[in-house]
Order: sequence, then structure tokens, then C-alpha cells
Amino acid sequence: MELSVVIPVYNSETTLNNLVNELKKNLKGYVDYEIILINDGSRDNSYSICKMLCDRNPNIIFIDLSKNFGQHNALMAGYSISSGEYILSMDDDLQTSPKEI
Repeated sequence: MELSVVIPVYNSETTLNNLVNELKKNLKGYVDYEIILINDGSRDNSYSICKMLCDRNPNIIFIDLSKNFGQHNALMAGYSISSGEYILSMDDDLQTSPKEI
């Protein structure tokens, strides 16, 4: 099974590393997966963190939108490039734990 996890990112520099680490920990060995991070015009350091995470992990895809288009449009951008058999959307704030997958 292949899973695409699509995550709109907006001003999330403090949660991105933990979110990706928890996703990798909970998905590794269970499914083939890709994590799609869509930066939706963040004004903090989210762009740099997304870029670094993408550069360090081949399972992470990064889209940088030119401005803030809103969560639904960011999700649609991620859905349009996803390759998984299943797609899961997730918020960037860790309110829902990756363990819930």
C-alpha cells in the first residue's frame, strides 16, 4: 500500500521537525509513503525547514506557493501531485498525533 500524507504548512517552524519525525517513526515499515509539505505563504522560517527536510529525505516532497492561498487550495496543490494509492490530509500543528494514522 502506498500512502500520501498531504500537509499544508503555515507559520509552523516550531512543529515541523517533530511532525515529520513522528510521521516517519509511525509509518516506517508499515507502508510505502510520501509526505507532501505545502508552504502556504508562511512568514516565519517554515520555508527553510521544509526545504531542509525535503533535502534530507527522499520521501518528502515540498511545494512552495507564491503567496497565501488558504488551506483548501494548499491541500488541492498537494493532492494534484500525490502518487499514493491512499491520500491522508493532516494539519501541521500536531493537534492530531501521527499515531492516529
